[in-house]
Amino acid sequence: MFAPFNRLNPAQATLLLIAAMALVRLALAGTAGLSVDEAHYALYGLHPDWSYFDHPPLIGWLQALVLPFATSDLALRLWPVVLFAGASWMMFRITLRLFPQQTPWLGFTSVGLLQSAAILQLLGLAMLPDTPLLLFGLAVLWVLHGIVVAGRVRHWLWLGALLGLAALSKYTAVTLVATVLLALAFGRQWRQLRTPWPWLAVLVALLLILPILYWNQQHDWISFLYQLHHGAGKPDWEVRRFLLSQLAQFLAYGPALFLFGLIALVASLRHWRTSGVWMSLALALPILLLFGWGGGFEMTLPHWTALAWAGLAPLAAHWLHRNWGVRWVRVAFGFSMAASLLMMAALFSLFVFPWLSYQGVTPMRELYGWPLGAQHALQLQQQMQAEEPGVPVGLYTDNWTYGSRLAWYARPAPVQITDSRYDQFDVWFGTPKNGADGLLVMWPDADAQPFTGGPSEFTACALRDRLPVRLHGQTVATFSYFACHGYRN
Repeated sequence: MFAPFNRLNPAQATLLLIAAMALVRLALAGTAGLSVDEAHYALYGLHPDWSYFDHPPLIGWLQALVLPFATSDLALRLWPVVLFAGASWMMFRITLRLFPQQTPWLGFTSVGLLQSAAILQLLGLAMLPDTPLLLFGLAVLWVLHGIVVAGRVRHWLWLGALLGLAALSKYTAVTLVATVLLALAFGRQWRQLRTPWPWLAVLVALLLILPILYWNQQHDWISFLYQLHHGAGKPDWEVRRFLLSQLAQFLAYGPALFLFGLIALVASLRHWRTSGVWMSLALALPILLLFGWGGGFEMTLPHWTALAWAGLAPLAAHWLHRNWGVRWVRVAFGFSMAASLLMMAALFSLFVFPWLSYQGVTPMRELYGWPLGAQHALQLQQQMQAEEPGVPVGLYTDNWTYGSRLAWYARPAPVQITDSRYDQFDVWFGTPKNGADGLLVMWPDADAQPFTGGPSEFTACALRDRLPVRLHGQTVATFSYFACHGYRN
C-alpha cells in the first residue's frame, strides 16, 4: 500500500514533508488564543504605520493584509504557515546549490533537520519577526551563491532587495551584512566591489528601509536607542548565563539540529575552502558569535538564533551523508532525531490537551482566557462609566505583555500601561495622565497583588471583580479587576 511513496524523488518527498507539517500547524492554529508577541504584532496590523517602537514594520504590514478579511486566531497564523513552508523549500534548493556534487537527498535531509526543531515549528505557527527573516535570510544565501559564481547585475539587485526586506523584518538582519562580506572574502570576490553593482544593491536596500528611518526620525530615534539598550544586557559576562542560553538553544532546536549542527561546524573548519561549507558558515557564524557571546550578558532567547541554525542545516546534512557509513553516526542521529520529534510532539500535544501542569497550572496558560477576560473588562469599564458620568474611565494594565492581549481582544478600546517605560502603547494610546481614574486589569493570579491601599501608580484601588480561567476542570489563572482613582506617575 506504500508503493507510491517508494517512487518519490527527493523534491517530491520534501514537498510532501513540508505540506504534512504545514497541515499539522494549520490544524493547531485555531485551538488556542494568541501569545504575547502574536497579539502585539496583530496590533501592529490594526495600527499600520511606517515602523514601530521595538521592531521594523513588515510584520505589521503583513498582518494588515489579513485583517480586512478575518480577525480570528487562525487567520492571523496563516502567514507564518506560508512563510515557513517557503523557507523550508528554499532550504531544499539552497542545499542542492551549495553541494551540487552530492546526492539530491541531501536537500531532503536538511529540510528534515529544519522541520525537527520545535522552536522553528513554532515560528511556522506564530507570527514573529523571525518568521519572514528566516525566509529572506535563506534567500540572501541563495543570491550570494549566484554573486560568487556569476556576479551578474540581477544577482546584486536581488541582494539589495532581500537585504532591505530582511531589515524590514527585524533589526538583527544587520548580521547579513557580515554574511555578505564574509562570502566575498571567502570567495575572493573583493574585486566586485570595484564595480557599481554592489553599491546599487546598497541603494536598493536603503530605499526599502526608508520607512524605518522616517518613523524613527519622527520619534527621536527611539527604536535604535531601545535596541542598543536592550542589547547591552547586564554589565558583567557570566558563564552561568552563557550555559543557560546554550541549554535553551539545545531544548529549542532539539538534539538533531543542535548537536549535529555543532559537530558539522567544527568538522567543516578543516574543509572551509569548499564553497558550500564557507557559505553556510558565512550565514551562521555572525549570528552564533553575536548571540553566543551576548548570552553571557543577557539570556539569549532561542528564536533569536533561528537563522543561524537554519544556515547550519545544509552543513549538518552534508556531514551526515559523508559519515553515514560510521555506525555511531547512524545510531546517534537516530536517537537524536527521535528525541527531537518527541519534544516536538510533546509541545504540539499541549495545544490539544494541557497534560503538563504543576499544581494545576499549565505552561500554556498564556494562551487561554484572554478573549473572555478582555470582554469582561469592557463590561466593568462600562459599569464604572455609568456610575461616574462625565468622568473618563480608562482601561489599564501594568505591563505591555498583558496589554498586548488585553488591547487585541478588547479592540478598539485603548489600553494604557501604568509602568514608567515609554513604548509602543504610549505611541498608540498615550501615556496615563496624572489624576486619571479607570479599571486596572491584573493577571494571572488572584493573589498576585494584595492592593490593601492601592498600587503605587494610583492613590487608591478597590477590588471590583475576579474572573477565574478554567481549563479542563482546573483553574489555571485568574483575572483581577480593580477600580482605581488618582493615577500618579
